Amino acid sequence: MERLVKRISNDLDVVFDDGNFDEWCVYIKDKKSKYAPLDVEYFNFFIELGKQYTSKKVYDDFVKIYNLVSNKIEKKVTDLIIDIAKKNYKENISKEVAINFTVVYAGMIAERNKRYAILKERIKRLGMYQILMLSYKAEEAANFSKGKKAKELDLICKEYGF
Repeated sequence: MERLVKRISNDLDVVFDDGNFDEWCVYIKDKKSKYAPLDVEYFNFFIELGKQYTSKKVYDDFVKIYNLVSNKIEKKVTDLIIDIAKKNYKENISKEVAINFTVVYAGMIAERNKRYAILKERIKRLGMYQILMLSYKAEEAANFSKGKKAKELDLICKEYGF
């Protein structure tokens, strides 16, 4: 069952709906189509954004959102994302910034709600940290946790301070 995360504009929504594994798949939906963006796609977006605005600035904006994640969609957080996009990024890309931060936010809520996810939203933070602060390629960060045990990933996250 489709659930609205945030209406970005009159013709574009970020929603949760059924995916391959559960009902927490994040989709970008417009009037004609609906698709689930891959980690690699939004990681590449944030890498390019970091080149324009500095990776530290983009990461700091991400952390503001990360620090407010709970197990449900909160208007104060989706409003903050729109505010960050409009105030901190040029008008010609602020909509894309809002879309991508909303997708990541929704992904973190999804991780919070997955029964067997041990690291919860920290796994998204690890990816964002890797691409923005450690200069990982998007593919590298997106595939980093595959095949690794939660304990190993937990130690890596703690090493980076989260």
